[in-house]
Amino acid sequence: MASEASRAELNLRLFCVKTQISLVRNVRGAVFPGAMGDRAAKAFGKRLQGAIAARVQVEDLTDDDDLAEMAEVYHGLAPRNERGPGYRLLKATAPDGETTVWCEVMSANHLTFSVSGDFLDFEEKATLLRTFVDALAEPLEFVSTRELGYLTAQPTLVGTGLRIRTWMHLGGLAHFGYLRELCNAAEVKGTLVELERPESTPPGSLVILFNRFSLGAPMMEIVRRFKDFLVRVSEQETEARWRMLRDEPFVFLDILTRAKAVLKAATMMSAEEALDLLSDLRLGLTTGAITAKKVNPLDPHWFDDATERVFYRAHGRALRRKHVLPHDVDTFQPWREEALRAVWMRSLAGFSLSRELVERADEQ
Repeated sequence: MASEASRAELNLRLFCVKTQISLVRNVRGAVFPGAMGDRAAKAFGKRLQGAIAARVQVEDLTDDDDLAEMAEVYHGLAPRNERGPGYRLLKATAPDGETTVWCEVMSANHLTFSVSGDFLDFEEKATLLRTFVDALAEPLEFVSTRELGYLTAQPTLVGTGLRIRTWMHLGGLAHFGYLRELCNAAEVKGTLVELERPESTPPGSLVILFNRFSLGAPMMEIVRRFKDFLVRVSEQETEARWRMLRDEPFVFLDILTRAKAVLKAATMMSAEEALDLLSDLRLGLTTGAITAKKVNPLDPHWFDDATERVFYRAHGRALRRKHVLPHDVDTFQPWREEALRAVWMRSLAGFSLSRELVERADEQ
């Protein structure tokens, strides 16, 4: 049993990029944010911010311009274009003294509390978050009923107010065209898969899974069921990756050889292309098909840093100071960012193909 648990944890570590756990709450006697006028929403947002700040130490990051652009990508928070007039973003610390709790005021609901990261101890993090939120229940007067639990502006969150979602890298399942089957299996298990088109692979083979219901079971039971499903998904992803290595070595070799060539030669690279290349490299590294020095495919920002919203703010500015681009490229933002992204990705071309993969491909 211990070895099975260890194997399941390892699989999750390989495929779960990050997780966000959120608890949504609303305040008794006030309409939902979407039904408020701008002036009322701003005033109520300030009032809620003051009430929270009176009880826990918070840092107001609402006006942090870089974070406003990167908050959705890094932490799963509301993007800038979805922030209403009363929106406030506060940063606090959970009772363990280490875990960051993000407090979003006046998003879709009055209050959304979240923890996010590449953790796998879902129950522990959910308990920390619930302890933090419960401490605010009495002074803020969260609205709930005996029959339904906490009331929310989003029907799927009525009950515990829990939303848990995980970003998974499912390059193996995507390669074999199994994403639609994943969606079907997830729905049966009370989980939803966020995919615009199940028949096509999303950039980077990144798939978001989240709980379908917040009602009908205790919070920890929902968390446990969700993690159990992720374990099942990771088992199937493991099999798909080994199938690529075992049954399609020639195809796998082609994928990795093309990735190496593009990384070396590209002078411009879109975010989507970068994500797909990172997916190919992560497939190679996690199966042992390639080796690379100073590369950690399990870095929590492995995919995030290549995206449109994050790349230039996190890396582009520094790269621009070091690398001189042609004038017309440098002065046209879309070209500039794609050129700098290609420079940033180039160092990843220094990987080596495993002898085993090459020999398998030659024998196929």
